[in-house]
Amino acid sequence: MGFHFAVLLALFARDASAATPEPRVELWAGHQVLIGKRKIPLYGQQETHTENYLLAEVRRTSSRIEMRQKVCRIDIRPIKGTLATMKPETVAHIPRSHIVLDEAPDGQLTAAPWSHGWTDDDIDADGFPGATVHINGTCSGDVYISSESQTTLLSGHATPDGASGEESVRLKQKVLGASGLCLKLVAGDSDEVQSGWFDYRRVEPGSTCQSLAGAGKPWPAKAQAPAPAAR
Repeated sequence: MGFHFAVLLALFARDASAATPEPRVELWAGHQVLIGKRKIPLYGQQETHTENYLLAEVRRTSSRIEMRQKVCRIDIRPIKGTLATMKPETVAHIPRSHIVLDEAPDGQLTAAPWSHGWTDDDIDADGFPGATVHINGTCSGDVYISSESQTTLLSGHATPDGASGEESVRLKQKVLGASGLCLKLVAGDSDEVQSGWFDYRRVEPGSTCQSLAGAGKPWPAKAQAPAPAAR
């Protein structure tokens, strides 16, 4: 009897182990669209529109998605003819963000808010504090900024090949310095609440920012604004 009982315990232990497999390791391409309002010198409150292209290393179980993601590209829509850009080498040095999502059996996602950003450390190693943003407009030159954001997941849904949803972002940026007298006079700190949406799609292992964007290929993920609620 003791022998049979021991065999049953061993079988049960193996079954329990089989029910909790190791996390799957995947690579996801992401796309994030954020819209907000920011006070612009000489123009007052203006709408901002930013699109971030992302690449995330993902560890996934049946109930949890853990992501460590980097920024591949940032597109900022011009405001009143003024364009803000970052050099690719600056974007490449933006710190990675760590996101943990809990997945319900029906695919619905929840998460605690997560933070991301950088301080006055010279992250792009160009000799200036923070990250360098180039401004092309009435006042042109470089602005050196630190950035702090907190993201809140509003809704989300996971599929076998990715995830999508809506989020809200509180973005604080501090001007650490600027080139040129004009920018030194008008550039200022900002505190902005943005709303937006995101989309992630699984891509081939070994994919890079460069390979996904090369040869004129469309980015694998495309964030779509949610359809208006029916009345």
